[in-house]
Amino acid sequence: MWKVIKRGIILLVLFFSTSCQNKQDKTVNTLKINFQEGDLPSLHPHALMIYLRGISIAKNLYECLTRINTEGQIQLAGAKSVDVSPDGLKYTFILRDNHWSDGTLVKASHYEKAWKEALSPDSNCSRSDLLYMIKNGPEAKKGLAPLNTVGVKALDDKTLTVELAYPSPFFLELVAQPIAAPLISPQQKEQHIFNGPFLVDAWKHGDCITLKQNPHFWDKNRISLKQIDIYLVQDPMTSYSMFEKKQIDWTGMPLSPLSSELINQLKEEGSLRSHPVDRAFWVFLNTQHPALSSPSIRQALSLAVDRQAITEHILIGGKPLLKPLPTALLPLPSQTTLKKDLSEAQTRFEQGLQELGIDKKAFPPIVISYSQQANRKQLAEYLQQVWREAFGIAVRVETQEWNILRCNLEKGEYEICGVFEAAFYKDPMELLEKMTALTSNNFPKWLSTPFVEKVALAKHQTNPKERMQLLSEAEHILMEQMPFIPICSDELIFSHAPGLKGYAFDYVGAIDFSYASF
Repeated sequence: MWKVIKRGIILLVLFFSTSCQNKQDKTVNTLKINFQEGDLPSLHPHALMIYLRGISIAKNLYECLTRINTEGQIQLAGAKSVDVSPDGLKYTFILRDNHWSDGTLVKASHYEKAWKEALSPDSNCSRSDLLYMIKNGPEAKKGLAPLNTVGVKALDDKTLTVELAYPSPFFLELVAQPIAAPLISPQQKEQHIFNGPFLVDAWKHGDCITLKQNPHFWDKNRISLKQIDIYLVQDPMTSYSMFEKKQIDWTGMPLSPLSSELINQLKEEGSLRSHPVDRAFWVFLNTQHPALSSPSIRQALSLAVDRQAITEHILIGGKPLLKPLPTALLPLPSQTTLKKDLSEAQTRFEQGLQELGIDKKAFPPIVISYSQQANRKQLAEYLQQVWREAFGIAVRVETQEWNILRCNLEKGEYEICGVFEAAFYKDPMELLEKMTALTSNNFPKWLSTPFVEKVALAKHQTNPKERMQLLSEAEHILMEQMPFIPICSDELIFSHAPGLKGYAFDYVGAIDFSYASF
């Protein structure tokens, strides 16, 4: 039986590995990778912002004003210079000579139009909140101010000015992300023209994406890779088998998550690599669900979880979170710490039943949703077992394709689901601000006036110490209300072909292969 299964896997591998290579010149310097989470709905940079694999591919297709280099430092990219006003509120960028893949000039107006499209009330850009630091950005998104009042303006083809509502020391890091990419046609969902190091040569949906060098890219002489073949194989074992057979050059995060068994195997072989990243794994609780509307119930679910066991046996590589955010993002000590306490969990659960006005028999079943990513099924089954045994309640688990699950999180069409959340720059504001309004990024659909007030005060606080204190107080409200269960921090674990070097990680954990070579 095993021989039959193994033969099927090999045939499947050969099918996927030849589909891109049929067009590939074997003499070119080609990088071969796999997106285990599957195809991308779009190559529009605004749509790519919600996937690590999407951000990674965007870094190869688009040139933003800045770029994060191999040392993790900000360097000028689409801009050749920037001037910042003394109060930190106005940025003036002078663009360098760069061209789109059709040979036309990249203009300052292409940045202005793209950013304003993200902030348009009619746009479905899910991460427009990243641009809310721009003057009148949130007001425009809510339809309270016209787009022409947003603080982004092209003075001429080469000059772009940006006015901020409040100082942001991380603005130059933010504009290295796809949300800040220029676009010729911002309202067009499918993009066919690119201004980055690579362009799309072929895209067979559900099969593979082929990138080749953009001959019009301003810095093309530094690009070593001639081609990038991206496979879209979702089965983890098939993907890993391709890596073992040297049919792909990368396995592991942020492209193809590894199971705990494969991590241990690579560790024994001595080929396991890692990269620190300030991501947090949170189990989101939909507070609109009747059973999860009680803070006491949510606290009970959290108190029943053994974070140490999860990090040792399931989500390997991270460290247990003692509070909602990793200490690298928010180092101030919290007034309480997260820990397993089964007795207290059961006490809180009884309090929650009283708040809901029901007994245990009337407690509705809850559903844990998970994707096909490595270790997600094991985590869902662990939570199912723990909560069944601790509270005697009905808990079901169900799997969904990742793209669908991610959309359901935004729409609040789920009950319980765990995902990694990461900041785009080293500051807690971006993660905390997600839960200050009932937007698509507020997965728990939870709102707290004291929490919103703390974050708002911190946003305009110029004293760094007082600002962090306010954010720490906001974090403590999360501890009390528990709209999500913090589990662990993260470390990107991966392996790659021995000769690959020069790739660059950004703060969120996305990878830029435009610096890479063999």
